[in-house]
Amino acid sequence: MKYLLALIFLFGIVAGCKPKVLTGKALESKLKSTMSNYLDSTLQPGVTFKIEDVVYYPQVNEKNYICQFHVQMHFKSKDTLGIVAATISNDFLKVERKQ
Repeated sequence: MKYLLALIFLFGIVAGCKPKVLTGKALESKLKSTMSNYLDSTLQPGVTFKIEDVVYYPQVNEKNYICQFHVQMHFKSKDTLGIVAATISNDFLKVERKQ
């Protein structure tokens, strides 16, 4: 009985440690924050930006998201609205900018 209880407890810990799969608004928010961190680290100093929205497609086989972000950028007296295309890994650690 003691071993059965320990096995159930161990199974509960393993099941509880599984990362939660994001969907919907939470996934969009995480993709936006990942791209925001990437742009903060790669853009020139003085450039400010705001990510308006994101369109994404999950690639299950390659374990990543293909994304297009509509980004509004300001630099000194200039501003522009454009598209930034990128591939973001499922763990949100790797960003590969395409455009």
